[in-house]
Amino acid sequence: MPSDRKSQLERDLDASRHENADLKKTIDLLSRQVYGRVMPGLYAIPAEREDVPPDAGAERTDRVSETKVGALRESAASYRVSEPVSVPSDLPSDEVKLELPPSKSAGMSVIAYETAEAVAVRSPVVRRTIRRAMYASGDGSGMASAAPVPALFPDPSGGGQMFDASFVAYVTDFHLAGMSFRTISERLKLESGIAISETALRELVLAAAETVAPVCAALVVRTLPDWSNLRRMFEHAKAGGDWLADEFLKGIHALSELEDHARIRAERLGGAPEDLYRERRAVRLESARITARFFERCREMLPAQNPHSPLGEALRHAVEHEKTLSEFLYDPRLELFRANPETPVADPFAMLAICADECRLRGVSFRVWLEDTLVRRKQPNPPPPESLFPR
Repeated sequence: MPSDRKSQLERDLDASRHENADLKKTIDLLSRQVYGRVMPGLYAIPAEREDVPPDAGAERTDRVSETKVGALRESAASYRVSEPVSVPSDLPSDEVKLELPPSKSAGMSVIAYETAEAVAVRSPVVRRTIRRAMYASGDGSGMASAAPVPALFPDPSGGGQMFDASFVAYVTDFHLAGMSFRTISERLKLESGIAISETALRELVLAAAETVAPVCAALVVRTLPDWSNLRRMFEHAKAGGDWLADEFLKGIHALSELEDHARIRAERLGGAPEDLYRERRAVRLESARITARFFERCREMLPAQNPHSPLGEALRHAVEHEKTLSEFLYDPRLELFRANPETPVADPFAMLAICADECRLRGVSFRVWLEDTLVRRKQPNPPPPESLFPR
């Protein structure tokens, strides 16, 4: 590899490390502004893994990942390896058919199948043939339809091989469990004969992160121990028809009114920070009584609720984060509601790790959840991110 190209790769890697370090400092600062301290587990960006730089024979492409509003990002540039993925011809094979449910295909008949091939995982790694059904109306009306689009990922190294969502979830699960891309590459070669580079594996995991980015971002926002977030959770439960959520919304509204009262009195006295802190101390004696009753009711009602219902999730979130949510009572510098509810853009691997932790807490297989979410997010009109949280 020419020395000038190697030095460019090293400069890019250094820039990526500096960018990640700056990002951590920004999140630290925001956490201190909101909570007065760095919240543990708020952004579980893992320490640098044992992954190695791109292959020595790698060729730089013109594609560089860009920051997208509301989505995750990959700070490092993307590379394409010189050798495409190699899949042995004697790999076990299977076949799946993607068809519409009877309720949606009534009065229609299959006229053809669109066929694709991809590497997939079903116990062993297999070469999968995917047949997607095409439908036409039998009454001559000309109506047509098709089965859902398969969730396929192209070969990052530029070859023609496709990868099924199950394979991408399989690789991502191994990596988040602490396995380096080099080890995964060697394991695939040993067990299945598939030759795929570390760089290509990294690109597949980043593709998975980008696909589920809206879900991860919404999940991270929802898991922040903050009163504004808790209010949104109870509002979501009420909007879904659970009238019991109204009791808790009234409690949060009462806390908000007390905070507004303290701010108005402080502004009349001159608006100095000391005035605001003094008024907050005065009203937060009443806030403490409201908060104590609020959490007492949460604990009383939680056992009777479906843990996966919107109300059950809101109650569980309140009980689990009672200590953090109560911190504002003892520090007049802390706001009841955050001034800026937006979540900083974080490292894609860290965001996936947060989703994996949420799956573990709920007793859900991360690999199964990720595969299902990749499939659903790849559809032309994907469901809203909030509906794809681990259940």
